[in-house]
Amino acid sequence: MSNRILTRAQTFRQLEYPLDVQRIQRHTSTVLHSHDFSELVVVLGGRGVHVTPAGQYDIGAGDVFILHEGQDHGYLNTENLELVNILFNMDEMNLPPMDITSLSGYHVLFTLEPKYRRRDRFESRLRLSRENLRLIAGLINHLEAEFLRHDPGWRFAAIAYFMLIVADLSRFYSHVEEPVVQPLLRLGRVIGHLERNYADPTTLDDLARVGCMSRRTLTRVFKHAMGCSPIEYLIRLRVNHAAELLLASGGPQDVANVTEIAFQVGFQDSNYFTRQFRRLIGTNPRDYKIAIAPARRQG
Repeated sequence: MSNRILTRAQTFRQLEYPLDVQRIQRHTSTVLHSHDFSELVVVLGGRGVHVTPAGQYDIGAGDVFILHEGQDHGYLNTENLELVNILFNMDEMNLPPMDITSLSGYHVLFTLEPKYRRRDRFESRLRLSRENLRLIAGLINHLEAEFLRHDPGWRFAAIAYFMLIVADLSRFYSHVEEPVVQPLLRLGRVIGHLERNYADPTTLDDLARVGCMSRRTLTRVFKHAMGCSPIEYLIRLRVNHAAELLLASGGPQDVANVTEIAFQVGFQDSNYFTRQFRRLIGTNPRDYKIAIAPARRQG
């Protein structure tokens, strides 16, 4: 168990703002602790031992990893350890997902590597080359400057630099060639394929080919990582995109396009679409459009 839980109120400089950055130039040893927020760790120099309930792992310049809420960790045997912690609450930032979710490295960085850290003994973490570390360090400098100067628009700019950092790290992870990372990248490619092609006809065989694994293996590892089968994940993607389209479409009297939206997101049967929408959203698409969508637009 954690000896200490660091809260957002104790740690963030701007409590109402869901992003912060901390540079620690000579990180000392710490006891096991956790946070009520997420943390992106970039090791800029020196060395140390990262301690978790699953084990102890050497870290050094170029190492990058995510610590999610409630994940116990600490540091030992630090030698000139310099790192940057980017503290964030992704849900509150309301970032436009756009095409970042099509990158396999994004899913590995934020979901898969933290999930499989115990199994892989931290060997599948992202390790930046010197050149890529310099690039990320430069973006971190810009992010820090926004927090220090507080020029008009600094909150907007800080979010933008955070997005650039996440985008570059996701790209770097997507092209890692180390064998230990390949199982996670294959699964990440399947998730990215679903995010990118959710509206296209897709079978389990198609996804198995994308991930270079058998149907049985894909179903097993996908459910373990994501909590549902690949096809269920696809259905959820389609329903969520349909809800967004309903939210953005015409006024409450314009209900004729519900079937059109169903086909647009990949459903071939409007009745099946309605059943899945009700199961996942809690109401049928027409009622959602008439009642919930206008209320959200006004809010």
